[in-house]
Amino acid sequence: MKRAMLFFLLLTARLMAQTVPLSTELPSHPFFIRATWYIGGVGNWDYLTMDSQAGRLYIAHGTTVQVVDVSSGTQTGIISGFYEARQIALDDTGQVGYVSDGGQGKVVVFDRQTFRKTAEIDTGANPRSLVYDPLTKLLFVVRANPPAEGAAETPDHRRQPIREGPPAEVTTTSKVTVVDTQSETVIGEITLPGLLGFAVVDQNDQVYVASTDRNEVFRFDAQAVATVMHSLLESASASASKAVAAPPEEETAPSISLDWTSDQHAQNPAEGHLRIFHLSPECADPRSLAIDNAHLRLFAACDNRKLIVLNTGTGDKVTSLPIGPGADAVGYDQDHGLIFTANGGAEGSMTIIRQDVTDTYAVIQTLPTRQRASTLAVDPTAGAVYLVTDYLGVDLNRPGGIGTLVQTPVTGSFQVLKISN
Repeated sequence: MKRAMLFFLLLTARLMAQTVPLSTELPSHPFFIRATWYIGGVGNWDYLTMDSQAGRLYIAHGTTVQVVDVSSGTQTGIISGFYEARQIALDDTGQVGYVSDGGQGKVVVFDRQTFRKTAEIDTGANPRSLVYDPLTKLLFVVRANPPAEGAAETPDHRRQPIREGPPAEVTTTSKVTVVDTQSETVIGEITLPGLLGFAVVDQNDQVYVASTDRNEVFRFDAQAVATVMHSLLESASASASKAVAAPPEEETAPSISLDWTSDQHAQNPAEGHLRIFHLSPECADPRSLAIDNAHLRLFAACDNRKLIVLNTGTGDKVTSLPIGPGADAVGYDQDHGLIFTANGGAEGSMTIIRQDVTDTYAVIQTLPTRQRASTLAVDPTAGAVYLVTDYLGVDLNRPGGIGTLVQTPVTGSFQVLKISN
């Protein structure tokens, strides 16, 4: 009997070894939540930005930007006075940072040493995603127009278009405001079709912007945009100087408007560099993007639990991989060849994907995290990933039955999760 049982166990183990693919095995050093830092604060949160060189994590949290020292896990600075802080972008000098304030239609400039505001730049309504291009010194501010009436609202108060019934004609347009960071002025804006979302830039000055309602990614050349806009601005200034007119009461800096919503718009060199990468139907609502500069790959985290890998040159799909629900952020660790998605839906998880060679990818771990932990920042220097969330609770002392209980954030529970292996 013992020999039969031993034979059965050995046979079962051999069969399991044959049926479980090597690519989905856990890494030899699996990731886990190494630390939880309670930093407090109130309100909804948005994107995280990591400054690996300074060891600081910037968190867009309600009316503030919280700055956390990742070596100690303590809050070392705070920038306040926002209506709704959404994203932080950092320049290449280590001195200046930028924050999009969605409610006030501004980008706030701050000193990264003192955390003091130094300027405010009017961008137009609803700025969110920010992209700083080191070569042109331009800041691209993505302003997604609000969705059409009748859109569904998600639990984290971000609105997504309803997809039931036949598709309606796309009339939504969004704008990308272009800011010259040297003069801290707006030099123009680009109009694109659809509801724009997250944006990134690669080392070749190519800017990628996700269009969530069209399931597309727009790619355009930052250097071409800079050349065209500066040329048109010079022409406009020259024409204005020749005109004979009474001096205006208040001078307004000239601004260039480029409309790229039509198929028949190729009228200048910048528009000739516009490419559209079609993701549908496999990728629904691309929520976030990340860049692999070394291998020229773009990662798009989609709302239908898919991660799509694209060739940045051609836009061709390389592969797709399963991820968890509610992924609002994807990050890439170029030093270790790892891709992370923050899946804030359900109970919360983080999908970890290994890149063995250029186009070989495999999910190696799904780490349980915390509910609503849907944004992240990667620190390749330390090999760590940071997420944020809070706890929800109910007040049992309020009158009413079980069905009337309302979940609200627990005071002081806002936290940073440090994940590493």
